[in-house]
Amino acid sequence: MDDIKGDIEQQNVTEPEAVEATAEQPEAEAVAATGETAEQPEAAAEAEAEEGSEEAVPEEGKKKRKMPAFLRKIIDYLNAHEDIRQMVLFFLFSMICGATQLILTYALSAGLRLVGPLTKDFDWFIFKYDTIAEFIGFLVGSVVGQVLTFVLNRKKTFNSTDYVALRAVMYAIMAVLIILMQVYLGGLITKACWDAKPDANDFLGLLFNLTGQAVAGIAALIINFLGNKFFIMRDWGGKKKKAALEAAAAEEAQAEVPAEGEEAQE
Repeated sequence: MDDIKGDIEQQNVTEPEAVEATAEQPEAEAVAATGETAEQPEAAAEAEAEEGSEEAVPEEGKKKRKMPAFLRKIIDYLNAHEDIRQMVLFFLFSMICGATQLILTYALSAGLRLVGPLTKDFDWFIFKYDTIAEFIGFLVGSVVGQVLTFVLNRKKTFNSTDYVALRAVMYAIMAVLIILMQVYLGGLITKACWDAKPDANDFLGLLFNLTGQAVAGIAALIINFLGNKFFIMRDWGGKKKKAALEAAAAEEAQAEVPAEGEEAQE
């Protein structure tokens, strides 16, 4: 009997312990599962960050390789010297616009020569052309070239963003005067070359014409740059505004100094 009672008591003691163990087991599994699920996003985020950093390094390396050291030095030098930067950009944009003007002039002239009435001679004022088509090509090419020059140099060379309409009107007036000067000067130099050698062949005649156009073009480029820099694209009132802003900032700084001293005393 005593053995039976002992077995019963031992079973009664082990059963609650088994129940508690079975109750604690799901809780432990749940905690482990939540820990794993919490660690998984963190691990995934770290892996993505590492991949992104690995991908970013080659991209930065590629960007650095695209800019040679000598070119970077040139750009830094131009940014540090505003006047030189403006001259270089103005020259480059003028060459691009001049090439566009030349291509358009010859292409339009060649196309308009197919029209019968436009093959007649054109002689008006200082404009003398073998055909009307050539004058139309010259006129359209000049207008397009001057518009491109104005837009590019206003935005990129001189960084002028205000008074756009006024600057455009002033530039149009200057462009007309420069075109008249260029045509007259080019014709004058070409005529002087022919007067010096009247019996020149066709090749020399072409050189005379190119010489007149080159001299007149260089003169027009210089006048165009000076007119834009010191008159048309000038920063009207910019120095006064800058001085006023600097004076206001200095006054604010002086006003803040006594206030900070009073706060420190308190």
